[in-house]
Amino acid sequence: MQTQYTPKTIEPEVQKRWETEQAFKAVENPNKEKFYCLCMFPYPSGRLHIGHVRNYTIGDVIARYQRMQGKNVLQPMGWDAFGLPAENAAIQNNVPPANWTRENMAYMRNQLKRLGLGYDWGRECNRWARLALRCLG
Repeated sequence: MQTQYTPKTIEPEVQKRWETEQAFKAVENPNKEKFYCLCMFPYPSGRLHIGHVRNYTIGDVIARYQRMQGKNVLQPMGWDAFGLPAENAAIQNNVPPANWTRENMAYMRNQLKRLGLGYDWGRECNRWARLALRCLG
């Protein structure tokens, strides 16, 4: 056993185990009380910042607590790709809005995964993002 906490070593190993074991997979179970935890979907107009980390950490703590209470927890993540934030950011960076939005969604997804938050990525909400990307070209 290691006596020192080394996040660069330990966290990727644990997160890989969670992914392999599908630790946060939302499975319907009629014998358990349901709990739905949705904080908000971020605008994919840039990178996550400390305000996002604060918000999603609070939601994750609540979802994990409810899971420990034996509840059937659904904690989704997705993208709010409509509106002007992504389009304006793309214009400011001289990048086509659809490309800007896709790249930011991928980058932000990776950031959220690195934080070790308990999302079921198999239920990622992309419906509105796909529609917005079609509109953005």
